[in-house]
Amino acid sequence: MSPSPDPSPSMPTPEASAPDEVVYRFGSFNLYPARQLLTADRPIAIGGRALDILTALVERAGAVVTKEELVSRTWPTTHVGENNLRVQVAKVRQALALYEQEGGRGDQPHILFVPGQGYRFARPVHRQVLPAAQPAPPLVAPPLPQHLSRPVGRADVIAALAARLGRSRLLTIVGPGGIGKTTVALALAPEVAGRYPDGVGFIDLSFLTDGALVPAALAARLAPHIQAQDPLPPLVAYLRPRRMLLILDSCEPVVGALAPLVEAILAGAPGIDILATSRESLGAEGEVIQRLNGLAVPPAAGGLTAAQALDHAAVQLFVDRVAACRGGFELTDADAPAVAEICRRLDGIPLGLELAAGPAAAHGVAGMAARLDDRFRLLVRGRRTAAVRHQTLRAAFDWSYALLSPAERRVLNRLGVFAGGFDLAAVQAVALEEGDTTAADLHIAGLVTKSLVVAAPAGGDQPRLRLLDTIRTYAREQLAASGEMDAVCRRHAAHYLALLGAAAPQWEAQPAQEMLARYTPELDNIRHALDWCHGGLFAEDGSNAAAARTLTLAASPLWVRLSLWMEAAQRTSQALALPQPFADERQQLQLLTLKGMAYTITEMQGEEAVGIWETVLAMAERLGDDSCQLQALMGIWMIYFDLGRLRDTLGLARRFQALAAAHPDRAAPALAERMMGASLHIMGDQLGGARHTEAAIRLSRVAAPPGQTLRFHANQRVLAQSTLAGLLWLLGQIDRAEVEQRAYLEEAAALGHALTTCVAFGQSTCPLALLMGDVSAAQRHGQLLLALSERHGMVMWRHWAGCFELLIQAKRAGRQADPEPVLRALTAITDLSHPRYNALLREVALALGRAGETAKALDLITTSVERSRRNEEGWCLPELIRVRGELLAQRGERREPEALFRQALEMAGEQGALSWQLRAAVSLARLHMRGGAMGDAPDLLAGLLARFSGGEGTTDIRAARAFLAHFGGGMAPAGLLAGPLGAAEGGLLTA
Repeated sequence: MSPSPDPSPSMPTPEASAPDEVVYRFGSFNLYPARQLLTADRPIAIGGRALDILTALVERAGAVVTKEELVSRTWPTTHVGENNLRVQVAKVRQALALYEQEGGRGDQPHILFVPGQGYRFARPVHRQVLPAAQPAPPLVAPPLPQHLSRPVGRADVIAALAARLGRSRLLTIVGPGGIGKTTVALALAPEVAGRYPDGVGFIDLSFLTDGALVPAALAARLAPHIQAQDPLPPLVAYLRPRRMLLILDSCEPVVGALAPLVEAILAGAPGIDILATSRESLGAEGEVIQRLNGLAVPPAAGGLTAAQALDHAAVQLFVDRVAACRGGFELTDADAPAVAEICRRLDGIPLGLELAAGPAAAHGVAGMAARLDDRFRLLVRGRRTAAVRHQTLRAAFDWSYALLSPAERRVLNRLGVFAGGFDLAAVQAVALEEGDTTAADLHIAGLVTKSLVVAAPAGGDQPRLRLLDTIRTYAREQLAASGEMDAVCRRHAAHYLALLGAAAPQWEAQPAQEMLARYTPELDNIRHALDWCHGGLFAEDGSNAAAARTLTLAASPLWVRLSLWMEAAQRTSQALALPQPFADERQQLQLLTLKGMAYTITEMQGEEAVGIWETVLAMAERLGDDSCQLQALMGIWMIYFDLGRLRDTLGLARRFQALAAAHPDRAAPALAERMMGASLHIMGDQLGGARHTEAAIRLSRVAAPPGQTLRFHANQRVLAQSTLAGLLWLLGQIDRAEVEQRAYLEEAAALGHALTTCVAFGQSTCPLALLMGDVSAAQRHGQLLLALSERHGMVMWRHWAGCFELLIQAKRAGRQADPEPVLRALTAITDLSHPRYNALLREVALALGRAGETAKALDLITTSVERSRRNEEGWCLPELIRVRGELLAQRGERREPEALFRQALEMAGEQGALSWQLRAAVSLARLHMRGGAMGDAPDLLAGLLARFSGGEGTTDIRAARAFLAHFGGGMAPAGLLAGPLGAAEGGLLTA
């Protein structure tokens, strides 16, 4: 049998009279060459070229068709090799075998290869001529709904969908209710309409509840003349000659029935493309999914302006809708943070933003933001023309909720207890029935598919899951209504208590960054669990209080490593204030220790912090807890150091050293040396300070477990290196100072620990940059210090950073500087009495002198000198004395300035502070030069310079060498005579 193929390849049109149709039947298959259709109870999609090969073989069933004939027929205009033919034949064989096996046969192959000749169709074939079909009525595409509002923030998605429609025939836009799926689909339609001569048809499936009715519903909209009991085959036949895009909207009520229907249409009507919108995917073959997320929202950051907020699509949409409700509305900088908060709390969901616009227009955006906890009652006035499910925010979620199984509803309700993200282990522990160990994956997969749970990639083996904030609020309401809230919250708290309890021994054994990556994402859930423990109904057995205290301590490694000291202070205070007695006195001691350190670092309650530490010290001694004793000694040392009680800090450091010598913690001896070094340095013993600080660095390099990089709440090696860098500068070892500074800056950056960075930058990096004349570096590091200290509530370092910024501005302004802002800033923090503030006061005195306010400058520097002597703050006393001499010299005096310069020289020499000596010698040289004599200045300068190592580019050494050149007969550089009170940045003497 070798029937002739239809020579006309053109597709019949509805208006032309169709010729008789030929069908080839073999086994359970029907092949319609004119329609390019192969069926076996349903259409089979094998591709056009595979179908051409099958048709050629079936038309000549029993005869050999050569490879050349098959290639010529299938690729008439393209040169291809035999491999292409083999691939297509394999596709045909695979499809026929697959579908025939479903029918219970498969003993004999359909297509045989004849070596050296070609292929032969081996099954019996029956050829039948069907009578010509009557012309179908012309198609009228169901009209698109009118959508008056323009989509905001979806241009990229629409462009991507338009491009994908050129490559894929089935696209599904998936997302939660109110996310804007229909809006995107309707916006896409005009972009691609030109590709579809028969138009774009829109079919709303939201009103259906029975999947069996879907074929009839499609036929009723697309081909009302079809009245068959099973309308799918005639509908497919009717669509076959069309070139059309079908938009199937709101598929979720009947999603289970849509996959086979869509597959049948796509297989039987090659000119039909389908765009679906649904809260879950259809699961059809060839489906490409486009997930639609909320519109972009601004980050939760301070200082947001209106212009910055309007860079985000959610804000643009909200502002547009508020303006439509209240003419003339424009976003201001004052309203920008509240609007950003509204957009974040509503997850950028367009429906929520549109519904929020009305109340915001009536009550103001700040009032709207404050009432968002009650969003489901508040957001109720949608467009009257909108679908019922889109007229209130609750209706949108009621619609999705109603489509869930009872088990899925129960799991979703319980997931509402989570704050932030969660993993499958948490789902298993909190949201599933006890013993139900297999359902977690199943339920979560279903909720993810239905766009109610968001799955995001995570660093571990399992994805991180979360609910959108609006869905979480809805789920919590349902959980409360179910009566399960307290029980589920209890399970939630128990899970995170167990999680952190298991992690406790790992904090000292595992690398800090690995532990933070694992447990930082759980912070919001830990906070929620603590809030429930404190705010829920307390059990009579006191279990809530015990859980709150245990969970507070278990969470403390996170707070310490993330420098969340304000939170640590608040949570420990809450735990200690609970009325229930402690079952374990050691737990009370540990909470007091953590509270003391939090209060000390944040400067919350200076006097109270001392009292806490004294209590800790007494309890620790009584209980024999050496670790808490060490913490208490260090805490008191820190407070006394800030208060300028330096002699007391030296005694505390020695007590700490004696206790640390017998302690198993290898970080304790290093900290003891650092405490000794810092105390001696500030008291003026620079050589002793350097010796102990270098010992601290050596001890800190002794191998320790990976998790001990933050022993005693900070990285002790970084802090010791930062202290040593300043000491080395004072000692004239500038090259070594620069090496140490680079080393600790690199380590601090890699560590990313805020407290460590703030202490290092505040006590060394910023001051040293100024001392070395690198104003740009001082400003750069000062800005980072300000940002970190503000973010983590470190009051002292925040003030310190603010003063640095003002001082840098004054330095750059030179004689035009206004020192008053710096003075006011310093006055605001003098109560803290930190010994390093004298260095800042010295800078202010210089600025006052440059501004011509010499009397005020002298008063300030005299006060600083007296205070330094009183507190034994010898470290910068030579420099304060020198600056006093410079101020007096500015008034034209000579005898007292020279005495002060020589006093500074002698004192700095006793300390080993070579850099202070050089400054005093330069001041003396300038004084002599003004008087027309050299005196001993050249010898002094030459001798001191010979003792320096490195630092040739620093301000001080350049100035000293310039004076030596002048005394040797050279020209004095411009500004040399003016000195530090007349030089601006870039001059030789800006110190």
